[in-house]
Amino acid sequence: MPLHNKSLAALPLAILLAIPTLAHAAEGGFLEDSHLEVTNRNYYFSQDFRNGDFAVTPDGKRQSRHAEWAHGVIANFESGFTQGTVGVGVDAHGLWAVKLDGGNGLVGDGRGIPGLVSRDNDGEPKSQYGKAGGAIKLRAFDTEVRYGDVRPSSPVLNASDIRLLPQTLRGGIFTNTSIEGLTLEGGKLESSSDRNASNHRGDLGTVYAGTFKDADDVVYLGGDYRVSDALKLRLHTSELDDIWTQSFFSVALTQPLGDGLTFKTGLNYYRTRDAGSALLGEIDNDSWSARVGLGVGAHAFTLSYTRIDGDTPFDYVWNTYDIQLDSASQVSDFNSPNERAWQARYDYDFAALGIPGLGLTARYVRGSDIDGTEATGPYSYFNGTSDGKHWERNFWISYVVQDGPARDLSFNVMQATHRSGGDHYERDVDELRVIVQYPLDLRFL
Repeated sequence: MPLHNKSLAALPLAILLAIPTLAHAAEGGFLEDSHLEVTNRNYYFSQDFRNGDFAVTPDGKRQSRHAEWAHGVIANFESGFTQGTVGVGVDAHGLWAVKLDGGNGLVGDGRGIPGLVSRDNDGEPKSQYGKAGGAIKLRAFDTEVRYGDVRPSSPVLNASDIRLLPQTLRGGIFTNTSIEGLTLEGGKLESSSDRNASNHRGDLGTVYAGTFKDADDVVYLGGDYRVSDALKLRLHTSELDDIWTQSFFSVALTQPLGDGLTFKTGLNYYRTRDAGSALLGEIDNDSWSARVGLGVGAHAFTLSYTRIDGDTPFDYVWNTYDIQLDSASQVSDFNSPNERAWQARYDYDFAALGIPGLGLTARYVRGSDIDGTEATGPYSYFNGTSDGKHWERNFWISYVVQDGPARDLSFNVMQATHRSGGDHYERDVDELRVIVQYPLDLRFL
């Protein structure tokens, strides 16, 4: 398995730094709290472009269908912390993927055609690839600091794990829980390792404008505060070097009403403005979504509305995900310039029928009023859209084995139908994802 030497550098360095503290392991929790989780993930990803639509491969060929099948192994080691005022520990990971099916005519490129399999320097799909990395970590009182290859989880910077292998970013992050109910987090990241990359030094950038060597880092800071069991607030902000500042606020309320009824509502808001030398030009974007929902026993019904105010799309850091806009979907983010989107969602928990672990989600999202005629710079490809519209329908089924030797084995089937109208640029596509995953958690003591 070919692994880049640079990808391995962080792992031995972290181990060497931890050696002086291992003498205290018997007294502390370095070994006692250590564990290794090995996850096998089998992933099938298919996109069938409809009504004459197609994708263009890196070698310039039209692709009417995109299909890949691959298997990934994700090994994550987390040590405990040594005793003392300042505890020391180490995290390490090894990632490996093998292509099971998908030739050059069907495989994506991980960029404009979001796929699973990595490509070599000649543009050919690799039969296998992998990487390894690690981070040193410190704990003092209620604060933990990590430096190395990390996975931040902020609404303004969330490492992606929606394909075969997870994304990591290189830099330093921290979390603090000194105040009851309040979790603070932040950090500075200097490079990205994409979900299908074999190195750790990828450029930063944005999903809708691409990567930029001149964007040196992304800095973020935020807090989540649980006011009560029913009410939660979030406030986060970030700055992507010479591109933007982006802030996020949300409020979520979950209120039991008795007799199996639960009322849910929430508001999510992003504010994005250009910063520094403004590599993407002027950005003046306010994006928000609001939702209201009702749980009735095993049933849950949700309606939401998303609005993008600005001549640029709502954008986010390159290949990260889990954006907190309610209409973000399987195929489309429903975040184009000036877009308005409605969503209707239904969830059912089959535990009510005696099948715990089985769940169903059905969603329908419709977006309209897309107008990108005033977009500039790297976003100018939206200029051809003055009256765009589209819709997407999702059916998701998931099952997690609850007990026995196969406990935590999970199955996910995700089907999406996306259709565009007016002069919207997104493709018509039928998409299918089938994911089988089995995590094995090993404790050392």
